[in-house]
Amino acid sequence: MTDGEALRAAIIAEPEDDTLRLVYADWLEENFRPERAAFVRAQVWAAQAEPDSPDARKHNAAADRVALAQKAEWAKTVSSRVSQWRFARGFIEHVAMPAAGFPRNAASVFAVEPIRSVQVTRFAFGNPSPEEVTLRPFFEVPELARVTRLDFRGVHLSEGGDFDPLTECRYLNNLTDLCLRETPVPPGWLGTMLVGPAFPALAGLDLTDVSHLGPRLADVLPRADHRRFLRLDVSRVVFTSDQIQRTLGSKCLREVEELRLGWMLGSGREGALTHLDLGWVIPWNRLRVLDLNGQGIGDDGVIEIVKELARRRDPSPLRWLGLAHNRIGADGVRALVRSDESKLKLYHLDVRGNGLTLSQKAALSTRFPDAVIESRDF
Repeated sequence: MTDGEALRAAIIAEPEDDTLRLVYADWLEENFRPERAAFVRAQVWAAQAEPDSPDARKHNAAADRVALAQKAEWAKTVSSRVSQWRFARGFIEHVAMPAAGFPRNAASVFAVEPIRSVQVTRFAFGNPSPEEVTLRPFFEVPELARVTRLDFRGVHLSEGGDFDPLTECRYLNNLTDLCLRETPVPPGWLGTMLVGPAFPALAGLDLTDVSHLGPRLADVLPRADHRRFLRLDVSRVVFTSDQIQRTLGSKCLREVEELRLGWMLGSGREGALTHLDLGWVIPWNRLRVLDLNGQGIGDDGVIEIVKELARRRDPSPLRWLGLAHNRIGADGVRALVRSDESKLKLYHLDVRGNGLTLSQKAALSTRFPDAVIESRDF
């Protein structure tokens, strides 16, 4: 085994250790592969920087420039056995794989890259009826013990045939993130999972576009005290105002860092947060990402957010704020522009679809010079 092979094996065995990756970058440099070395370093430095910060954006841009014509070559280790792949910290950490082929290909894929995230599809070559592919064999693959994120977006899981094996899988104790967006999740299964012992490390849950789950979440999250969610996406899940307050007031969300509460554009219905005092409803303590796209909070909602952050003793960790399509006008922009710079520092601000003037957009850019500001209205 060469030094390079030994380093890759060590990275696969210890995927959280960035030092090993940087040492491998040095080995690549010394062995006449400077582009790959630069790519590994840039992605590692981006991951170590504060998320969404100018430093993170700079290093990610550098990585993209280096890899523009190289990624396909670097992905040959897995590309014949996966349908999609994505690099993180210099190596392929995310793959999408057909459920039918996963038991057959998982060992060889996981042996050559530090895979941490898997998106599951039912589709496979020669199988025109994806609904006929059962996921039970998928959950019997030992390599799942190395997975921290499972993504079932758009996969129509069956209540007994798929959801039960998911929670019963003995290899998912390290799972931190579960994506079930656009998947018809049975409310009963969700409640049992949240209050039960399955997925003890679970810290992120994505239920985007599973619109019927609002009442169930309001009922069970306040009883899931053993959970500590850092990431929750319930965009376009239907809540009443009372249900969203009970959900966001849950003990398991007190330390949430990323909260996405986008609403349905063009639905003709107000979002559940429209008439609530956001200063009291949102769990602000550690919140870094807040997406309120389409909630219709208006100027009053923006003013409440700014006042709440000004009241707090310490600077807000909020860095990503989504206010697209929220009927924000001059008063809301003025509140953001006049907010205390020592309390609110943004790296990303989304104000699309609010019909802001050029002078209002310029004022926001001046107030938040480190932020990427999305402001188009089409």
